[in-house]
Amino acid sequence: MSRLVRPVLLALVLSAVLFPSAAYAADVTEYQVQYSPVGDSTQALLIVTAVIDPGASLPATVSVPVPTGATVLWAGELLGGSPEDDPARAATMVTIGDMDVYTFTVERVRLAQVEVGLGAPPITGDRVDGTLVWTNTGPDVLVSGSIVAEPDAVEIETVPEVIGNRQINSIGETLHPVGSVRLATGESYTIQGLWQRGGAESDTGSPLLPIFLGALAVAIVALIAVVVGERKRARRRSEA
Repeated sequence: MSRLVRPVLLALVLSAVLFPSAAYAADVTEYQVQYSPVGDSTQALLIVTAVIDPGASLPATVSVPVPTGATVLWAGELLGGSPEDDPARAATMVTIGDMDVYTFTVERVRLAQVEVGLGAPPITGDRVDGTLVWTNTGPDVLVSGSIVAEPDAVEIETVPEVIGNRQINSIGETLHPVGSVRLATGESYTIQGLWQRGGAESDTGSPLLPIFLGALAVAIVALIAVVVGERKRARRRSEA
């Protein structure tokens, strides 16, 4: 699964702590939540990318919420180069309602990411039907969502409906952006992906970037979405 950036996303803004040489709590301007119901075929996967305020000083602490009980596969910074160079960061966790909130320090860039496993893929026969519910544990924030479909998926449906064009990576996974919402504290965003497995259809999609509000959103989506599967697999190999 690629770093579709990671649709869709959730924010927890903390108060700034101003101590010399110490990390302070950074504001997150957007969370991008990227849900892959089939994931790596053994478990559903979720990637959450936190876009930190560009004016924030580094180092800074950032908090990334994921559904309670999810298994953390990786947490760290996105440098934008070789995935092997993305630094993993140790995180602490607290549970707030139905979300586990992971907090760690970023030192080099203002993009933080957490990848988690969500348990067995929601597959019945040849049909995939996966639903993810995100609850905002922090102040009002922009949340962008996307669904990642496996190669050869057909009759793909999403809730909400797809906005813009899909992304396709080198192994045939497709990213379907389902738009953005602003969530107040305690509000939830539900996204769902449904499709038939093992089919074949003509490629009516486009490799063009999906349409998002603002140039920053487009730039971040391009960075995370296009290289999602390749970056993850390369990084995991380097850590093996």
